[in-house]
Amino acid sequence: MNHTAKKLLVGTVGAAGLFLATTATANADTTHKVAKNDTVWDLSQKYGVSIQAIEALNNIDQNSHLIITGQTLKVPAKDAQVSENNNTAQATDKKADTENTSDVTVKAGDTLWTLAQQYNTSVEKLRELNGLAADAYLIHPGNVLKINGTVQATQQPAQTEQPVQQQAQPEQPVVQQEATQQQAQEPQLVVSANHTTHTVQAGESLYSIAQAYGVTVDSLRAANNLGATLLVGQTLTINDPAKDPAQEAAAQQAAQQQAAAQAQQEAAAQQATQQQAATQVQQPVQNQAPAQTQAPAQQTQQVQTTTPQTPVNDAEASAKAWIANVESGGSYTAQNGRYYGKYQLTNSYLGGDYSPENQERVADNYVANRYGSWQAAKSFWLANGWY
Repeated sequence: MNHTAKKLLVGTVGAAGLFLATTATANADTTHKVAKNDTVWDLSQKYGVSIQAIEALNNIDQNSHLIITGQTLKVPAKDAQVSENNNTAQATDKKADTENTSDVTVKAGDTLWTLAQQYNTSVEKLRELNGLAADAYLIHPGNVLKINGTVQATQQPAQTEQPVQQQAQPEQPVVQQEATQQQAQEPQLVVSANHTTHTVQAGESLYSIAQAYGVTVDSLRAANNLGATLLVGQTLTINDPAKDPAQEAAAQQAAQQQAAAQAQQEAAAQQATQQQAATQVQQPVQNQAPAQTQAPAQQTQQVQTTTPQTPVNDAEASAKAWIANVESGGSYTAQNGRYYGKYQLTNSYLGGDYSPENQERVADNYVANRYGSWQAAKSFWLANGWY
């Protein structure tokens, strides 16, 4: 090897050695002599390393951080610091993962994703803690998994207010409220035990119905809660009727029939009397002469007694027929104790003669002498119940 080659080799080796020395120096720890007022924090700032790295390398109490003036301290290189920090962080993470794990039993419907969401972690961490393959997703109910997260607090759903219609009673319709108030204000209908009903006919009024039953209009209104309108076909309640229109109509019809029969009887009696008088007039004179010579006054009286007194007008005839109807029903043979006949006269008046002619004659004389007319006799009867 020539001299030039030797120089080149020595230079190359020297350069390589210098490079290695420089690299070793760069990666080697630095020393620092503690000056007055130095602190571990000051050194960490000066050399760009952490307080923990300086204290760990020099066995400094991490609670008091005490260093002494003149003390020589080792300061770790930055690369070592970074590596140490990474290792420390990884160890801390693993320690934390191990310390915070809990066992969870898989339930039906659980998946790695749902468990990761529930415990605030990731699917990758679940796989790592439980030794699952990177593409594993399938878990089964009953499996026990280690999980290093905490269960997220589930928010309770806010209690919603109950709908208004469930809290408050629904308002009654206005129409129903008014109807209820009206029913409360309306008087209760009073129906007596003795009552009847009447169906309103066309042309009737409250007044005419009240008159027909012998009650007042006010009693009709109270018993039926009536207003101003009366409807045809409406059924009314009649409390304590004093009259019965049906019975009164039947009684009136019977009275009319009796009056008609009485009129026929009177007409027949009058016709018989007239025929008897005509027969007496047609008798021969010689047959009448002895009677006239023997008792002329008696013959005159006999003619007078055979002709009954008859009413002079329709009013008198009506009053006479009315009295005969109420006394005997118009019967010449009616008897009530000592009273007899159509006009209910005593034997002291009739004198034992109960013939229709004598009853008519005696009744006319009695009324004429006592009352002056049949109309006056009827008025007296209405006031006293007899004549």
